Amino acid sequence: MKRVFISISAATAMLLSGCASDPVNLHYYLLHSPSKVVEKEQRAATAHIRFNRIALPDYLKQRGLAMQTGPATVFFSSSHVWAEPLASGLVQSLSESLWQEQHIDVIPNGVYEHLTVHDVAIHVDDLIATNNNEVVLRGHFWLYPAAAEPVMQRFDYRRELTADGFEHAVINMRELVTLLAADVAKSVSDVK
Repeated sequence: MKRVFISISAATAMLLSGCASDPVNLHYYLLHSPSKVVEKEQRAATAHIRFNRIALPDYLKQRGLAMQTGPATVFFSSSHVWAEPLASGLVQSLSESLWQEQHIDVIPNGVYEHLTVHDVAIHVDDLIATNNNEVVLRGHFWLYPAAAEPVMQRFDYRRELTADGFEHAVINMRELVTLLAADVAKSVSDVK
């Protein structure tokens, strides 16, 4: 009986000491930039698109930011996390870039049914900082024009990292998303 009491007391002490340790400081990141100034001038949209699908690999559906640490290894941070699901951030960032740079309006399903709307599906293979000091955004997208055959385009954007840290990597990821937005816009203008 005394042994059981000592074992339970020791287990309780270990559990309580775990609760007394310092909490992990979390750092939250957004793929879109809330501080980016939005153009206030009212302009007519040059085209309208709808994102009907954004597909991400399973490793990008986790909250922790990922970093490739070797040819076949990936590290997931437990203290550096996305503030929102990455698919949502990608849509916001693409929508912002398409409007600011190309005046292409991204509209939700069921809105403006009378307009000519091109559907876009994006499949991201990778969005990651690598052990080669670069950030990579790879995948392909399909453009489904309102009155033409679908178009598929592969993309592979890379940007050199000039500083350490997840914040620098995320800022560079935003730039790569801007490049993707430009290619989507070019595909839309090519089918007009």
